Amino acid sequence: MKAAKWIGAAVIGAAIAYSLFTNAAVTAAAIGAVLVLGFLYVYLIYFGRPNHVASLDEITDTGWHTVDLGEATVSADGSSYAMFVRRGTSNNLVIHFSGGGACWDGETASRPIKPIGVVRGYTRDLTMFYFNSLTRLFPAGLAGMANRRDTTNAFRDWNFVFVPYSTGDLHVGDTTNTYRHNGKTIKIHHNGRNNCKAVLDWVYANFPSADKVMVSGESAGAWASAFYVPQIADHYTDSKLYCLSDGVGIVTERWRDILDTTWKADSARTLGFDIDTDLYEDALLHRSDAAARTIKYLHSNTLYDDTLTRFGAALNHTSTETDGFIEDWAANTKASITRLNQSGLHYNFFLTDWGHKPKKHTTEHTLTTNEFYNKCTADGVLFSAWIKRNVIDDEDLSLGHELLSVKVR
Repeated sequence: MKAAKWIGAAVIGAAIAYSLFTNAAVTAAAIGAVLVLGFLYVYLIYFGRPNHVASLDEITDTGWHTVDLGEATVSADGSSYAMFVRRGTSNNLVIHFSGGGACWDGETASRPIKPIGVVRGYTRDLTMFYFNSLTRLFPAGLAGMANRRDTTNAFRDWNFVFVPYSTGDLHVGDTTNTYRHNGKTIKIHHNGRNNCKAVLDWVYANFPSADKVMVSGESAGAWASAFYVPQIADHYTDSKLYCLSDGVGIVTERWRDILDTTWKADSARTLGFDIDTDLYEDALLHRSDAAARTIKYLHSNTLYDDTLTRFGAALNHTSTETDGFIEDWAANTKASITRLNQSGLHYNFFLTDWGHKPKKHTTEHTLTTNEFYNKCTADGVLFSAWIKRNVIDDEDLSLGHELLSVKVR
């Protein structure tokens, strides 16, 4: 009987194969069906939203869960916003702010990030600027420090709160703007501040205490990690606080106008620092409050960041026809790291030119929640090992000192 079933299956399979081989239309239809089904599987199932919970008490596993945060939270295009949480097995906590660009005028607001644009790859001038809604890439696509399946990951047993970013305002805006571009209007909800407040209110209610708290972020989220860590430290007064800012830093005279006029961040009152030209450095060194906080700051950059260099050029209206805009950004980054390293803050840095692509004169953008977490090195030390030694082992380690003294080409 079993043999008959196998013979029958073989006959049917052969008939299908013959039909595909001899009939181009059938073959094309079959290939199309496979591609469509594959896309639907990836989009709806693999990158589907985790199940919803209202509180940590509802979570009995170590997988990702979605938390809806109410009507006060919204994405740039007016669609819904939510956060993601994963319960750990330790009493330590990661609060990680996602990246995803920014927009500040009609030109940038008219160019949200689209999947087809990502497929096209690197161009010297940015063609897309920000996420205007929650992307399905997260949390399923998170790797690196967020990868619980990696047994070598020193943070796999930590509680993990992932703060998505879909407001184009470095997580700090509090306004709705109507931008105009080429005769069209674009309505953008810069609602980052309210979204983050809702996230942190939930975190405080569900994680009332922790042994260690790491406030981390990448790209736009790297600025947010520096913006919000003082407030978080004020809540977790009995915890050890760490702030990891990965892929951060742009020098421009426009920061104050963009944050406080365009995005209505009200930075002096809500963020507690004075804005000058280097927003990350300002958040650490130009604080306007007198509170004494014990925070260990960790700062990572690649020397020719393929994304921050282009955002810097866009903000400063700098030509991208030569490598000058890249070299200027690298020089500014090294100068900022040097000042921060000499400031007296509890500060350690990771600076590398690992993976430099000579033809493009670029390096990777961020390292924390992607494949480069366990690949990128500085002074022969893996990025993942640098974070572990600073946070898990409480060692003070900075890497890339020699690059600070090397003149960019």
